[in-house]
Amino acid sequence: MLTALLVDDEPLANERMRELLAAHPEIDVIGSAGSVADTRAFLETRPPDVIFLDVEMPGGGGFEVLASVPDGTQVVFVTAREKYAVQAFAVGALDYLVKPVDPERLADTMARVEGQAARERARLQGQSTPRHDNLDADEADEGSVLGLDDVVSVRLAGKTTSAAVTVGDICWIESLRNYTRVALTGPPRVALFRRRLSEWDKALPGGYFARVGRSCIVQLSMIEQIEWKSRADTTVGFGTGVEPLALGRLPATRLREILGSPG
Repeated sequence: MLTALLVDDEPLANERMRELLAAHPEIDVIGSAGSVADTRAFLETRPPDVIFLDVEMPGGGGFEVLASVPDGTQVVFVTAREKYAVQAFAVGALDYLVKPVDPERLADTMARVEGQAARERARLQGQSTPRHDNLDADEADEGSVLGLDDVVSVRLAGKTTSAAVTVGDICWIESLRNYTRVALTGPPRVALFRRRLSEWDKALPGGYFARVGRSCIVQLSMIEQIEWKSRADTTVGFGTGVEPLALGRLPATRLREILGSPG
């Protein structure tokens, strides 16, 4: 069973989250805290699997707690303010919930928490140091979890050669049936790989990358701007030199939910 710590300076908010989590028997709330100091003290004695963390609190905010969060503890920010979403994902938060928390949205978060916990267990049982993996499409490599500093070798579409890609340089990945287009921060900028999107989805680190539709994965912390042009036309920018990503209605809606952006 997973364990959770609730952190909010409003006791009623912690109680509400406890009630919502009661619908998820796979997680046990082992404590609550109302300040940065109390949170740090709790983490020193009994680190949980996941911490539901408020952003704004008297005497210091949730971002100040991050330095005290153990590596094995996942972070889900819970706040009434949507403006911190991109910052939250940039520091590696697994998810970001906006108050009042919707039960269905929380269910999505819990699925991510469980999935990431399973991947972390697989990582600890296998190789825990940065590595150079062969991620050819012929290999299942289920259970492999990559870090942002890991370098992977991926077979180029239509060729017998491979290309080395640093995971942290990936901005977005688009499915082309049995292949994927991958946009990078540096040369070659966009490359076509013989690797399915589902295979990328299994290997990429949770909290940094999100699948926003059936055909697209984005690295959330790399997003620099979003143009919500219409319900069916959204453009996501990743900075100078990186090809913008065009999203349709459903992927754009999913991205909006993840980032907590207004519709």
